[in-house]
Amino acid sequence: MKKVLKTLLISCLFIGISNINADTLKELKDQLAKDEAEKASIIERQKNIQKNIASAKNEISGLEADIEKYEEEIDATLKEIDELNIKIDEKNKEIDNLVSFLQVSNGDNVYLEYVFQAKSFTDFIYRSAIVEQLSKYNDELIDEMQDMIEENKQLEKDLQQKITSSENTINELDKKLSNYNVSIKDLQNAHTDIEEEIADRKKTIAYYESVYKENGCKETEEMTACLTHGISSSGFVRPTTKGTISSEWGYRTCPIHGKELHSGIDIAVSMGTPVYAASAGIVVGITRKSSCGGNIVTVLHNIKGTSYRTRYMHLSSISVSMGDYVSINTEIGKSGGGGYTLKKNGGWDTCSTGAHLHFMVMKGSDGSTTLNPRNFVKFPAKNGSFSSRW
Repeated sequence: MKKVLKTLLISCLFIGISNINADTLKELKDQLAKDEAEKASIIERQKNIQKNIASAKNEISGLEADIEKYEEEIDATLKEIDELNIKIDEKNKEIDNLVSFLQVSNGDNVYLEYVFQAKSFTDFIYRSAIVEQLSKYNDELIDEMQDMIEENKQLEKDLQQKITSSENTINELDKKLSNYNVSIKDLQNAHTDIEEEIADRKKTIAYYESVYKENGCKETEEMTACLTHGISSSGFVRPTTKGTISSEWGYRTCPIHGKELHSGIDIAVSMGTPVYAASAGIVVGITRKSSCGGNIVTVLHNIKGTSYRTRYMHLSSISVSMGDYVSINTEIGKSGGGGYTLKKNGGWDTCSTGAHLHFMVMKGSDGSTTLNPRNFVKFPAKNGSFSSRW
């Protein structure tokens, strides 16, 4: 993963201070109580993480190289798919133009009209040859386009296999790290401000308690069922109308914190670009002026009966409130980022190096598992740009 730092627009982010696994309000409160009780030991553990990573370095270097190789292959395949889609579109337009020229109009075959308008036998032969060539060329264009479509299907299949292989290798890396009493999540959590994290979770739980009470839910009921009021959606769209993919989800080198799991996809956009909810849902988390993430909005979704969360980080401003129901047309805030600049000016967001949106997809009511956004949203290849939300 060779990167030029001065042009890199990325964030180095984490999920939380513990492996939270809660589907109900009660479980979430129990986990918070446990983390508060173990806060001192968590801080001490964080101090030892980098030391243990240094010991594991040689053993995990091969896996790191494999992950980087997969990321490069994924980038290359995405570019192939984008280029092939452009060619397919061009070929389709060419076919449409030719078909329009050779179309059957008012029940009369234009081919025959053209041939039988010949003024001599020589002209008849000439016109027949032209029609034959045009028909043959049209068939060839259709065959070429069909071959491209089949090739694209295979590339899509190959892409998914490479994404899966990369994720599997990341899991292997996590197992290797566990031999040194370290996990990939530990790498993320090493940079967490524990006091800040706990305070934020307390605010979220307090909000959940009010909604549970309002809706007459028991604390043992699943959060999605109680919070979303039956709101559901079929999938996700891009959170901005335009942007450039500047950093991928996955294990990589962060120029701020070193090796870690980058928990989302970074979309390079101008400061102040509108950011929209990626799907219908309810706002369940708002963090303001986080030292690593800036202004953050989290939305809970019910996608075909499965709970997901999306998180939008490095916002310069927030346009929604806790409990707001949102659609894909709801602006949740404006993009921000550029941590170093903000810090120099007395700002707060120290975990980014340029203006961008950090977009995350998480599974479960509590969002304990971060997933590759590419499995849910169609994004162009790394360094590729888009100009619509679909």
